[in-house]
Amino acid sequence: MFLRAAALGLAAPVALNLSRLAVAAPTGAPKRLLIFHMPHGVPNIHYNPQVMGGDLSQFTFKFSADSILAPLEEYKQYVSVYQGFKYPPDGGPHYDAVNFLTDSKDVDGNVPRLSIDHAIGQKLGIKPLNLGAGARPLGAVSQYSKVFWDGTSYIDAEKNPVKAADKVFGNLKAPTTPTENPDVAARKALLDLTASEIQDLRTELSSLTTEDAKLKAHLDAIMAMRDGTGGGGSGAISCTTAPSMPNVEKIRALNQPDVTPEGMPNWYLGDGWQGENKNFPLILAAQMEVAAQAIACNAAPIVTIQAGFSTSQVNCEFAKDGMAAGISRGWHNDVSHVGPESNIASPSMQTVKDYAQVQRWFTNQIITGLLQPMLADDPAAPGTKIIDNTIIYWCSEIADGQNHNLATVEVPNYHPDNTPYVSFYIPLVTIGGGSMIKTGQIVRNAADRPATDLYITLAQAMGASITKFGDSTGIVPGVVL
Repeated sequence: MFLRAAALGLAAPVALNLSRLAVAAPTGAPKRLLIFHMPHGVPNIHYNPQVMGGDLSQFTFKFSADSILAPLEEYKQYVSVYQGFKYPPDGGPHYDAVNFLTDSKDVDGNVPRLSIDHAIGQKLGIKPLNLGAGARPLGAVSQYSKVFWDGTSYIDAEKNPVKAADKVFGNLKAPTTPTENPDVAARKALLDLTASEIQDLRTELSSLTTEDAKLKAHLDAIMAMRDGTGGGGSGAISCTTAPSMPNVEKIRALNQPDVTPEGMPNWYLGDGWQGENKNFPLILAAQMEVAAQAIACNAAPIVTIQAGFSTSQVNCEFAKDGMAAGISRGWHNDVSHVGPESNIASPSMQTVKDYAQVQRWFTNQIITGLLQPMLADDPAAPGTKIIDNTIIYWCSEIADGQNHNLATVEVPNYHPDNTPYVSFYIPLVTIGGGSMIKTGQIVRNAADRPATDLYITLAQAMGASITKFGDSTGIVPGVVL
């Protein structure tokens, strides 16, 4: 297949990529996972969905003007919210960030551990694409950014979307007209192989490889594609040209050697440790472009986005919401750690509403950068949308910023309608994945169960046979289809 593509005059990397794509005829819809880490938790009073009549499938996100999930109201058929989960005990504020996605309880940031993205990837033979939008400032405690682990060391998420895009799509040419596109011509030539040519290749190449069974399966896949019987058909094959990523190109035009980090914190001058990275919104948008296109093209079925580390102090001036101005304060100390959030008057306190506004900004970014692009028809599974075959798992490392709680906390007298208690839940949300998991519901546990139970549940939905992960106790019922 490689030689056939090369014979058409393509450069070796492109020929190799096209030959790989041409023989990769999928069977059934693809399964994809995107993990989005939003640091600092949420003010639960402006987060928890409002359930109607005790039916957990009947709820609204739009219960107040400050609701963090309100922008998802029109998409709630794709959304599930998970309540009553806990993370392992930590060794101090934010050390849980080292473990919350992993199989470990150890607070030492240098002890090897495995995060669920890499655990699923290892089972499926997939290397996750780890992306980040917040560069750790010089002098920040090193453990706080160590979220993704491959069992040996932590994986520092790629912070530069240009580097990420070039790594994923660097071998693909920019799109041209169909008559001028050599990729299209090469792919058509590969699929136009006759049955006799394929049989000749089988005969000739079987003497050159010890993997005849695998080769035969690949060649059979081409035959199935040519005959229109190969799962999703030829439309199921990944991109043969580079996708359009305007935000990535804006970053490229900045001509920076790498993404600038947040400003240097100063613990001693009382300046609130306010970081400056005016490119943060553009960097996040560009990383979302890379993620969405990598998933749409099946170039990376497992993707993670770290939208800042757990003590990120980036200035939140970017968090504009409608007519509301941005919050010109540091994200960590001055927005998420303001309190008091357990007082009946706190929902109307401006500081708590500001906290909600910043975290709601991320809801809007997820909708614009990930959900809406994935509402397109899935080329790998005709008749479905990309979002149907993609689970976006949106999480944070704590429930409430000020209190750092890692499990459900019942807080008295904390609700606008004066009901006696409200539950502080760790914010855990899935969007999409309707071909794999049940959507449009609230999954609530009467007693806290380990978040690792949810992880092995998502692993099962992805087709990864993980039955035990850290302190997991079993699959969460009512989630996997």
